[in-house]
Amino acid sequence: MPQVDPRPTTEHETEPSTEPTTAKVKRHGRLSPVWLIPVVAAALVAYLAWTSIANHGKEVTLVLGTADGLTPDQTTVKHKAVTVGTVQSVHLAKDMKSVVATIRMEAGTEGMLTDHARFWVVRPRLNAGGFTGLETLVSGAYIEVDPGDPGGKKRTEFKALPEPPGRQSDEPGQTFVLEAKRLGALTSGSPVYCRDVEVGEVLSYDLGSGVGPLTLKVFVRAPYDKLVHLHSRFWNASGLSVTSGPAGMRVEVESIQTLLSGGIAFETPPDDGGEIAPESTRFRLYEDKAAADDDFYRDNIPYVTYFRTSVEGLSPGSPVQIAGVQVGSVTDVRLVSRPADHGLSARVAFSLQPERLLARGAASDAATSDAVRRAFTDRAMRVTLASSNLLTGAKDLTIEYTGDKPAGDLPREGDAIVLPSHGAGIDSMTASLASVAERLDKIPFERIGEHADQVLASLQHIAAAVDADAVPALAQLPGIATQMSLVAHDASGTLGPGGYGPNSDFQHDIERMMREVNDAARSVRALTEYLDRHPEALLRGRAERQGR
Repeated sequence: MPQVDPRPTTEHETEPSTEPTTAKVKRHGRLSPVWLIPVVAAALVAYLAWTSIANHGKEVTLVLGTADGLTPDQTTVKHKAVTVGTVQSVHLAKDMKSVVATIRMEAGTEGMLTDHARFWVVRPRLNAGGFTGLETLVSGAYIEVDPGDPGGKKRTEFKALPEPPGRQSDEPGQTFVLEAKRLGALTSGSPVYCRDVEVGEVLSYDLGSGVGPLTLKVFVRAPYDKLVHLHSRFWNASGLSVTSGPAGMRVEVESIQTLLSGGIAFETPPDDGGEIAPESTRFRLYEDKAAADDDFYRDNIPYVTYFRTSVEGLSPGSPVQIAGVQVGSVTDVRLVSRPADHGLSARVAFSLQPERLLARGAASDAATSDAVRRAFTDRAMRVTLASSNLLTGAKDLTIEYTGDKPAGDLPREGDAIVLPSHGAGIDSMTASLASVAERLDKIPFERIGEHADQVLASLQHIAAAVDADAVPALAQLPGIATQMSLVAHDASGTLGPGGYGPNSDFQHDIERMMREVNDAARSVRALTEYLDRHPEALLRGRAERQGR
């Protein structure tokens, strides 16, 4: 009996195939771990490249005068002590006259790379402000960058400054321009003072064409820049200021730094209107404080006088005094030729300032100012040259009132009134002695004796021709004539050395006295000239010449 398969059949079931079957093997693909190594390396390289590009800024080319202290991959570029770049390479320029440094800036520094930026190398330096860059003795030189004011044009090529700038772009304050005749001891970095307080420094100076005044740029830091007004006065405060007066000699120095490197000081008059000077205002730089003080006085009356004697020791700025009180100053001293003097004379120009006699705050009183001005112009005056200091040989002018003669009768040179001069001191005494000797030398003693002889001879002739009995008084004329003849002969020296003639003792004494007066005048003049050249001889004595 056939076996029946109990499983139900479906239409999908087919009859078993009688063809032989082949076994199929299914394989699954696998990635080898070895391939992960180059993939990870490529990803790491890509990450590092992206990080390097993201963390580095632009490449900058910097031209310098020398590569002293610069080392590739070590020298850094800093701003406010923060590293913002690194020197990549240093090589000579094509013209062999400069050095080119390639700098890779850090990311985020693109904003400071404009035409307002400034680069310079920080090294140890000794300048007017003292020692700078001392930290580079340990860390080495580095490059400092100042971004400058915002708003500049993008730039990647720069030229380094030879010296560090005196002012950073973000330092508050103002810059002013000063005009001076000479630089003196001033230099870049010299301090600027106001009432002995350092408030700024000299940035730079420019000689210009060499004909006109040189200019200096000074920076005054905030808030002291508000102290500079339109009527402020700047003066050169370099070195020592030596003055002498009733209290003795006085030595002033602004600071030790100004003694070594120079300095500038300024001051604002107390009656100034208070208008603050704007940026880049131009001022005059006076040679000293005395010259600056003179310019504070706006009312100046010009005068001129002439001297035939030496004016050595008198210079612009010398005081002009009345009764020992300074009322003006000398403005000019030079040698001129005047037909009225028949030769060369020293022309001295000076100005009187009525405001010097006004009390503080009285300058606004017009009536008081006019009264003082009239006192200088409504009365006749004369000028005397006097020595103010025998040690230094300095001289000044003294005004003396000679009467109530109006000054309008005096001659003028333009707006200046010409005043007569009068000698004084040793020069005046020397001139007086020389004048006396010259006048004594001109007395004709010999001619006087000859004329007396002629007069007496005439009297004798008259007496002989007149009858003595007719005129009793005439009887005495022969005796009188005889006596007068004796006197005349005695005066002429014909009767012996006791007369007054050319061979008399009197005449010899007069000639000896005149020679002594002349010798004394020459000695006094020689002493005056020697003291003018060597005033220190009053203390140390006259030094003997070498080899004597």
